[in-house]
Amino acid sequence: MRIRNSLLVVALAAGLGACHGAGGPQMSRVTAWLTDAPGTDMIESAQVTISTVYLVGSDGTARDTLSTNAGVFDLLDLQNGLKAFLGTATIAAGDYEQLRLVVAGATIALKTGFTFSDGTATHDLKVPSGPQSGIKVNFGGPVHIAPPATTVTIDFPIDENFVFTGGSSSPNGVLFTPTLHGTVTQ
Repeated sequence: MRIRNSLLVVALAAGLGACHGAGGPQMSRVTAWLTDAPGTDMIESAQVTISTVYLVGSDGTARDTLSTNAGVFDLLDLQNGLKAFLGTATIAAGDYEQLRLVVAGATIALKTGFTFSDGTATHDLKVPSGPQSGIKVNFGGPVHIAPPATTVTIDFPIDENFVFTGGSSSPNGVLFTPTLHGTVTQ
């Protein structure tokens, strides 16, 4: 009788534990990385300051933050397969509408021998919607986050994001035209 009661208690505990685990949302550890494709020969450095990385839920309003202190990155250091860590968080698995990077600032410095038309070699760039709502990362559809872990890699290609204005040997300035691409691996 004691053995049967003990087995019954163990079976009930296992059943309750299984029900508890099945009833909650599945979670995924999401890690975000930043990389860059090779760019123009005129640029010495292309620094971006990323303050926050977050996913927007499928309802368009809910936010899951991956990082609130990502850092300053020179995109030229992230070429040829090199990556920089942006952040990680455990969030509910599922489909997310988009990923956004809040870019607090960006600066371009030209290589020796190149100057802007004003005689300087460095320009701070205006970041369209970057410091407010963040720059949208293009995935070609919803971002699917699956358990137990998902890796998101964000490509920040210099040639697509920084467009020189004016002459090619002595440009007037640089326009920041955010075009970020993302890939997801499970």
